[in-house]
Amino acid sequence: MSNNHPLMSDKQRSTSSLSIHVRSQHTPLTLKERLKLRIRNLVATTTKARTGSAKNNDDLEANGGAARSIQYRLDREQPPVGFLKRLLTCRFARKVRSGVSTHGMSANQTLAIYLHWMFRVNFLFLFGLMWLAFVGLTIVFAGFIAIAGKMDPNCVQVSGNDFGAAGTPFSDAFALSWTTFTTVGYGTTNTALSHNHSNLFKCFWVDFVCSVEALLGIIYSGFCGAILFGKILRVQSSAQVVFSDPLLIRYGAGLTTEFEAMAGDSTDNDKSPCPVLEFRIVNKLYGDIGGEIMDATLNVVASVGKDHLKPMSQRFSRKNLTSNHGHYDSNHSYASSDMDADPSTPNGDSAEIGDTFSNFDEETNITDKHIFSKMHVEPSDHPFFKRVWLVKHVLDQDSPILKPRVRRMIRRNGGHWPQKLNSYTSIRDSLQFNQILVSFNGVSNASSIDVYAQRIYDFYDLNIGYQFVNILYRDEDGAVGVDIDLINDVREQNGGGGEPLLE
Repeated sequence: MSNNHPLMSDKQRSTSSLSIHVRSQHTPLTLKERLKLRIRNLVATTTKARTGSAKNNDDLEANGGAARSIQYRLDREQPPVGFLKRLLTCRFARKVRSGVSTHGMSANQTLAIYLHWMFRVNFLFLFGLMWLAFVGLTIVFAGFIAIAGKMDPNCVQVSGNDFGAAGTPFSDAFALSWTTFTTVGYGTTNTALSHNHSNLFKCFWVDFVCSVEALLGIIYSGFCGAILFGKILRVQSSAQVVFSDPLLIRYGAGLTTEFEAMAGDSTDNDKSPCPVLEFRIVNKLYGDIGGEIMDATLNVVASVGKDHLKPMSQRFSRKNLTSNHGHYDSNHSYASSDMDADPSTPNGDSAEIGDTFSNFDEETNITDKHIFSKMHVEPSDHPFFKRVWLVKHVLDQDSPILKPRVRRMIRRNGGHWPQKLNSYTSIRDSLQFNQILVSFNGVSNASSIDVYAQRIYDFYDLNIGYQFVNILYRDEDGAVGVDIDLINDVREQNGGGGEPLLE
């Protein structure tokens, strides 16, 4: 593909050009299937040379002569790399595509994958892996030392005697190996000194093996220390908070007192307060000095499944995606502030539900389709989180977890919950979400580092008509304490109306 941009030099054109390859394989493959395909292609290319036009014809025949089914691969061609650079970067493949070798990954990429894997495993498994690597490397170098010691027993001294004099050559070699690898150097087993032999180059191989092992041992110790330090830092970055397991919704009589306090006395029976979804967070370090979390914030996002996407997907045409209300990208993602607008609503009224992101995939049904909508919670931030944080989300006309018809009913009712939906069965039928994702961020007052936590609530975690019990108490000294054991304890809301928990 030519690239004749007037502001680009010849060198830039050569490094940014794309090579085009016609392919007939369309569906994704597993690693095993991909390996078989590469072996089959390698055998085919070595037995019979094919021209570019022949490849195109084969692809057309394989797809029934339909040119539209041809698959193309566009690779950015990198400039040629010299042998010295390939040697230094441990990359000996003939061609590199977008930083990835066509014959596998480089040593640096492989090491990076293992490093990320070590951060994910638990400490016990990591300690065992480090111990096995230490023992394995020590045994390997012990074998080299044993070979060098047998070549010249005077080069390795064991308690003043020559190597192998006690009849345990490998045991002596292993003792010298692990003391050299760890740089402990007890001195019971050591390489020969200058007064033990007259030739300076006589024990060169023993000294060389021990020096390489000592250097590798220092690098290995630093490598293990860096991994452990990173894992400990990751543990410190985890907020010491615990989320409640249930999601609760209070409605009707359970909110009457709060509603009357805000709106005053009202005789309109149809003006019921909108239900409130609640969960709570407890700081596990509430009793420790410096256990507070400063500038804590919450980001709550609802995931709506494919069962509720059909009414909305009709508005995701390319014409609508290129309108002024949102933006469209190549990944079929859409963000809009009025995506749930009801076309039938007079005056174009819309339910403002905040930023909404979707992952519609028009070509495959492998993954489920979801819409992610940000939920407004109160309070969404806490300047000095010390004990308990009760988070609330009002199920009003702006709530993204309510069905569109319910939001329209709330708007027509002046922002109040419809009286005919004032039951736990109607409220459960009014909801549309699969999961609620909660992200917690803040700054630890003790370590002054950013801490985070997250929790995913599923639809079956929802319990309607209940409220959390009090978990605060005062001890004998008058200090306020938190009984974390009661974080998941609930009781039926004031006025009753809770759905049955025991069937």
